Amino acid sequence: MSIEKVLMQHTFSRLSAFAAVAAMMLSTAYCSLADIRPDSIKTGITEDQFTRGREILNRAVEAHGGLDRWNKAGPVVVEFSDEWPGFLNRALFMPWPENPVDAALYLLPGQDNSRIVIRKGESRGEFMGLQNWVPYSGESEDGLTADVELEPDNDDIKFWVPTLNYFLQLPFRIGEADVVAYAGERELDGRVFQLVFVSWNRAEPQDMVDQYLLWIEKKTGYIEFATYTVRDMGGFVTGTMHYSDFESQDGLVIARSQAVVDSPEEPGEPLHRLSIQKIHFNADVSDQVFIPAPGESAQKH
Repeated sequence: MSIEKVLMQHTFSRLSAFAAVAAMMLSTAYCSLADIRPDSIKTGITEDQFTRGREILNRAVEAHGGLDRWNKAGPVVVEFSDEWPGFLNRALFMPWPENPVDAALYLLPGQDNSRIVIRKGESRGEFMGLQNWVPYSGESEDGLTADVELEPDNDDIKFWVPTLNYFLQLPFRIGEADVVAYAGERELDGRVFQLVFVSWNRAEPQDMVDQYLLWIEKKTGYIEFATYTVRDMGGFVTGTMHYSDFESQDGLVIARSQAVVDSPEEPGEPLHRLSIQKIHFNADVSDQVFIPAPGESAQKH
């Protein structure tokens, strides 16, 4: 079964399940934008908060290996498995045809263009990708050499491919934010974390711009938690990415385990847990993998 058909079936399943869940939720939740700004910066960001926040954020990027080293590491191929433990979450959100899934993410540092290829199981060789914000899918023996079917209206692909890509690159790309503020320290499990708020354009909630609150371990400088909004999914939606099992490879520190949880203090059952099995830097990957349909492009929103 093609990824397109699978995603269509998942969409119908999600709509049915979502209708049941939505009936139990207050309609006002859908009318408000989540705001994850700590109280310390809700009245504005001082120069000291910005300066200290930028210093801590820059240190975190360097602790993970640095932007220059990351930008020289591509193309990057990430072999991973992804498991969704909850039945309702699978029905509502899971983008895969089977659970858990074994797949590979092909990405270029600092870019959204990327492709996900299923590596094992009945769907082996099926792929979905994003080229200049145009979603596409296809199938071949290796998931790389094949004509693609452009799917400009496929919101599932348009959401999941760049989302998985961005969260893997987050320790390096989050420094692109132009709104930065130190938001204090917090102790968790006997360790001290420095909190840094980041966004773009302005700190206040915006319809199509996400906010992030980073928990940076003070001793190592690693980003261990990133609480975020999900404007593309709904203005009220938030989550937290828990990065753990850090390993250094070629001078780059990558979290081998990445789990979406409720919050750093009360994680609950993960929405899903992505486990990285292998990473290949400077992989021998054709440009066609990232730009399979030259000349095609679209707007993000």
